[in-house]
Amino acid sequence: MNMKTKKRNYLFSAILIGIAMLMTGCAKEDIASNDNGGGTNPTDMNVDEMSVKVTADMPTAVLSSFDENSMGAALVRRLSNTTTSVNDNTKMILIKGEDIQNRPVTEWFQAAKIYLQGGYIAIEKPHNAHLVEVAEQLSTKLEQATVELMTQSGHVTITPPKQQSGNAINSDAARINARVANIAAIAGRRGDASGTDAVAEMVILSPMGYYQCDPHQGVLVSSSYTDEDGNEVVKEEIHNPDYTKRSSGCLADGAAMWLNTKNAQTPTNKVTNRADGQGAINELMGASEEHYYQRSLMAFDWNAQDRKKPNGFTETIRVWGSHNMKTNKDYYFVEQKAQSAVGGQQEGDARFDPNKTLYAGPYKEDEWIDANYDTENTHYTRYYGAFWQSGEYSLNLVGSGTIKLEDALPTTDNNTMSTSIAVGETHSETSTVGVSMGMVGFNPSVGLNYSHGWTNGTSYTMTTTTNTKEIAVQKNTEANKVIWKYENGQKTYEDTKKDKHPLVPTSITTDVNMDNQACWSVENPEGEYTLEVTSNSYLRSIYDNGDWKTWKGLSPSKENNKYKLIVPNRAEQTWHMDVTFPEIGQEGHEGQKGLLTQYLKEQFPDLYQTKQLLADKTAESENTIKILVNQADYLLHNTDGGQTLREYALDLGISQYTIKWFTTDDKHSVYTVDVKAKE
Repeated sequence: MNMKTKKRNYLFSAILIGIAMLMTGCAKEDIASNDNGGGTNPTDMNVDEMSVKVTADMPTAVLSSFDENSMGAALVRRLSNTTTSVNDNTKMILIKGEDIQNRPVTEWFQAAKIYLQGGYIAIEKPHNAHLVEVAEQLSTKLEQATVELMTQSGHVTITPPKQQSGNAINSDAARINARVANIAAIAGRRGDASGTDAVAEMVILSPMGYYQCDPHQGVLVSSSYTDEDGNEVVKEEIHNPDYTKRSSGCLADGAAMWLNTKNAQTPTNKVTNRADGQGAINELMGASEEHYYQRSLMAFDWNAQDRKKPNGFTETIRVWGSHNMKTNKDYYFVEQKAQSAVGGQQEGDARFDPNKTLYAGPYKEDEWIDANYDTENTHYTRYYGAFWQSGEYSLNLVGSGTIKLEDALPTTDNNTMSTSIAVGETHSETSTVGVSMGMVGFNPSVGLNYSHGWTNGTSYTMTTTTNTKEIAVQKNTEANKVIWKYENGQKTYEDTKKDKHPLVPTSITTDVNMDNQACWSVENPEGEYTLEVTSNSYLRSIYDNGDWKTWKGLSPSKENNKYKLIVPNRAEQTWHMDVTFPEIGQEGHEGQKGLLTQYLKEQFPDLYQTKQLLADKTAESENTIKILVNQADYLLHNTDGGQTLREYALDLGISQYTIKWFTTDDKHSVYTVDVKAKE
């Protein structure tokens, strides 16, 4: 390999921000059969040169056609089951942003039901206006879809209150609107939120989190090198990557992996996770919200050409938001997972394929990548790989009230450690629950987790593990902001010898993972809070330009993102639960009622409580009770426990009974689930 210029005795290397998260679909006849041409089986739509077969088992309605080089086309090749219209089995909808405003109203209603049942809505290359349209359309359909999903079994009846409150809040609509605002804010930081450009390559919305990928377009890259006089030179350049089947395939790989991860995280069908004060909050619930994005990791090679790994950098932000009603405090627990995937020490042609690795270095201490002879300075310039060198990350919470940083991990020296944050009393009322995730209980495969958004629990536990011996970490704080600085701790790399160089450890040429965690408390919280996140990942290389050997630092374009956080449930509601016998009246089974009620409590101890304190967004909203009733409907009709309970009722001579949830303030609907012991 040759090095071109006399003054290119440096290696540019930087982080590109190219989030790969827009998921859209395409019909099979509209896409090429192989990513990047060729492949092990050119006639198989699901096989490409990247050795990709079906990677996500996601029944998908593909409502747009896509260019063969697009991420949407590449994603379809990674799906096992696609159709051109929505049907009863559809779990994901894929659509171009430009097609959003051309869909029938009935399809939006179907999309709302898919979303509520744990499904996905994926949009490729959306402009901000397209995402706003999605949010507005879904917001108007979610309440209607909720009622239909709850009543379609024929078991649930809802009696509206005498005076319908105008302050009811739909958690799902609020969540979608917050996500659209976050995506627009990130796009605005990049300067591409004018409406004329896509704000992302792909966005995937789901109840359990969302996926976002920066546009595949011109990106400002900051890079640096040291000139012959020892001065640091910083350059900023716009890089316009080309769409290829291979690069889009790399992005689609990331999206497919995210889908598989979310499916694997789907809770099982049970009602057991109460905030009962007996364990850590993060053991009782999944994150209230998850933000996931991909961007490119890029270096300049020995020929000063772009070497970009499209899915080289990924970052996941998980937030647990809880409220303690006894102390009137919010708690926000944040986990930041960042991965710099340099790519590893590849062999053969793959060594020089930037889709697979940025390292490209020789594996012996006396080997280099040969470069051209510099006739003016009479020496050769030789290059040794690109590898991870350092990273800097920060988390900060801003908003009203008194915000306090409780703790953060890891601390200094990268030690393995664990710490707990006390968030309340040592006990709680077992009948108090709260859900802020939204209506995720409609899908039988999705369980109900009562502890979202409210707790009297004892603690949140943070645990960190050692990355590798080659990586050191230092934690610093500035008021409520926490900053971590990671670096390659092997100083011996700087001690190069004539005609030799130190070998880079495998640990920093493959996947370098950072896991940062922080917890804040907020006294007298009001409104929503914003999480400020920064992330940097630096690459380096060794150069020999004849007279001296040196490190070459690679400065990334810095990520500064802000996320509006979901407001925890801060309102307490009192609900009552009772068993009635509509077939012959309450008196007819006075003796059996006590027996059946007791058996119901024993069979479903986390479901049945004669008095329940529910946590919700406002005193008037009914998000939590809807999930509770829907889950009760499923458990009482579709589980072994429900069948056992029905058989017990028959033994008592009861052929039908009704469970009723109600309040005494006439501000809420009355919910009932009818159970026939024998159909």
